[in-house]
Amino acid sequence: MTLRSLLSDRAFRFLVFAGAVASATNLVATFVESSELALFDAALQFVFVAVFGVLLVTYWNYMERRAAA
Repeated sequence: MTLRSLLSDRAFRFLVFAGAVASATNLVATFVESSELALFDAALQFVFVAVFGVLLVTYWNYMERRAAA
């Protein structure tokens, strides 16, 4: 699976968007609670969601191709 086809996949874009929203929400909640910006934690959470999204979408596409064969 190429990077271009991965980026054009709607499920991957949704997962990345949801990860960004969850990360931003977590960042704001942490700031309100402790008055500290946890930028590293927010970035780590976003990267984790993006990597998980890549693996999940790649698996879905593999299973779709396998079912079509």
